[in-house]
Amino acid sequence: SSCISDSDEVYQIVEEMPEFPGGQEALFKYLGDNIKYPEEAKAQKIEGLAVVSFVVDKTGKLKDVELLRNIEGGCGEEAMRVVKSMPDWSPGKQGGKAVNVKFNLPVRFALS
Repeated sequence: SSCISDSDEVYQIVEEMPEFPGGQEALFKYLGDNIKYPEEAKAQKIEGLAVVSFVVDKTGKLKDVELLRNIEGGCGEEAMRVVKSMPDWSPGKQGGKAVNVKFNLPVRFALS
């Protein structure tokens, strides 16, 4: 049946957005520490922005991880790998209740 209960609804915008433990700064640090620039991308001097989409569920678990925007050279796969390895987030809240929230995370690949 196409009926989904309220509790399974996935929100895009909520009063309190989900948060990586330690907040945005910690999130960028985590990405910086864990992303390994793919050799293929380095060799071809590929840079750009990969966007990974995922749902932070009511318990803070990350699920339904998918690549919204890929760049070549294995960068998109690497962005997904790192997102999948993240610790649990603080769930988003709507009306004071934890809900499932879809989150889009841009991951920048830049050769310094």
